[in-house]
Amino acid sequence: MEKDNETGEKRIDALGPFVSYKKEAHETEYGLRPIFYNYRNDKKDRTAFDFLYPLSTYRTFEGDTKFQAFMYIIYYKTDLRESGFRERELTIFPFIFARQAEDPDRSFFAVFPIFGNMKNKYGKDEINFFMFPLFLQTKNYGVTNNNFLWPFIGGYSGNGVEGGRLWPLYGYKKRGDSLNERFALWPIYMQRDREFYGARISSLAILPLYYGMDMPGRKQRTYFWPFFNYIENTNRNFRRWDMPWPFVTFSRGDVTTNRIFPLFSVKREEDFESGYVLWPLYSWRKHTLDDYVIQRKAIAFFIYKDVRNIPRVEGGRDSRAINLWPLFTYRRTPDGKAYFRLISPLETFLQDNAPRERNWMPLWTIFSWYKDEEGNHVSSFLWNTFRTESTKKGVKVEFRPIIPVISYENTEDRDKFYILGGLFGYSKDKENNKKVLKFLFIPVNIS
Repeated sequence: MEKDNETGEKRIDALGPFVSYKKEAHETEYGLRPIFYNYRNDKKDRTAFDFLYPLSTYRTFEGDTKFQAFMYIIYYKTDLRESGFRERELTIFPFIFARQAEDPDRSFFAVFPIFGNMKNKYGKDEINFFMFPLFLQTKNYGVTNNNFLWPFIGGYSGNGVEGGRLWPLYGYKKRGDSLNERFALWPIYMQRDREFYGARISSLAILPLYYGMDMPGRKQRTYFWPFFNYIENTNRNFRRWDMPWPFVTFSRGDVTTNRIFPLFSVKREEDFESGYVLWPLYSWRKHTLDDYVIQRKAIAFFIYKDVRNIPRVEGGRDSRAINLWPLFTYRRTPDGKAYFRLISPLETFLQDNAPRERNWMPLWTIFSWYKDEEGNHVSSFLWNTFRTESTKKGVKVEFRPIIPVISYENTEDRDKFYILGGLFGYSKDKENNKKVLKFLFIPVNIS
């Protein structure tokens, strides 16, 4: 066990990366990787428990609870309201959907596909069904959509909307002059005319022969999709031609594009540039912000990625992240922190994922190096078999395949050199000038 007398931090690592325990002032965490891991923060009133992450997780925060199993097939959550009422919601997808809310109008229960009434779910104000797909009804913004033998027969009503469909033969939906939609032999013929935040948007599709769309500041025409496509955007002042999309693209104006896929591509606009050569062999992006320039380079999609934030203002600090999959990850933050990890199969895809780092990352990280904002360094090889720590107080070195074979410490508080965990050794407490020899684990005071 390691203990910091100043901070009170305790730490235990055993059986390589599998057993871990750590306790700080307000945080406690422990686990048997990869079976489970538990994290608790008393100051923030937060708990996180993972079982075979991400198979099952349990979270609490300020009285609220979230639990999921089998990748959200089972999902349960509670929400403590200001009144003291605890709302509950349960999903066993795709069969059970239930909610007990403080407002009875927001409560619901559904057993799919037999019957159900769901409110404020899946982007709809209300969803009702009986022996789905025999009957399905959705309500949204005052419009009711009744479906029989979904999706073949349907009708619209409410809030000035009228319409119906016999899919895929014919259908229409209309509301005065603000909405007019219809289709015939879907998806061959589709026409839409609507108002969106005061702007008139019209589109017509006769696929695959023609598609046209008109709205304020933008016009698009497509002939024999995807062979020829033309876009004129007066809002951003550019014109674009695709012949055919997405293989050959050119644009001119404030946005310029030259692309012959997969040979090369270069796209430039006022504050953004991107491109590739022999996609996906090499690609890059450059985004210019007020304070920073973000540069990203990649080789073979994700095999090598290099992302840099370069400051544009005086006093700004840069940052960088490099991933060579699956060998290593290096990261440096603007506040001066940095780390390096050897063997890193997931971080290039899932950066800043705390549960992944707690449950899985130590299992394959055979070497790690970390530097904090004050310049203190810690390195570990083969799960602390060989560990070094360099701080302003001094240096610590340990070699312990099972028990510490060699332990060395030279700090402002003490000097120490142990063999086999103290079978033989010497230590000196600099504050009290106390010197101790160890022989067969027996301490002998030689002060």
